[in-house]
Amino acid sequence: MADATEDFFHGLARRGHDRRLRAIDEGSVRFDISRDGRTAHWLVSIDKGDIRVSEEATGGDAVVEADRAVFDRIASGEAYFLTTVLRGEAAVAGSPRLFATVRKLFPPPPASRGTRRRGGGHE
Repeated sequence: MADATEDFFHGLARRGHDRRLRAIDEGSVRFDISRDGRTAHWLVSIDKGDIRVSEEATGGDAVVEADRAVFDRIASGEAYFLTTVLRGEAAVAGSPRLFATVRKLFPPPPASRGTRRRGGGHE
């Protein structure tokens, strides 16, 4: 069975660079993903669009906390990151700039698939 959360983070690591993140000069986001009383930690470091991913429980200029089922939905594109935060299904803390930028890492909102906004992308 596919694991949307792990696939998402491994995909980021393989991506290596994302031009939409080039405005971030040395920032990191830690994702704390919980399931069954255990928490997995993923640290995504961004430097001028270059992306590094590691499994670290410390660090992060911003922190995202979510239940594994919720994050699986976000990572697979079934739910939109910002919507889950606004509904209280995921929590964010730290740098607002990183929070605003990190949403670009996720698949587009379900309602916008198949359509592209001017400028290409979902911002």
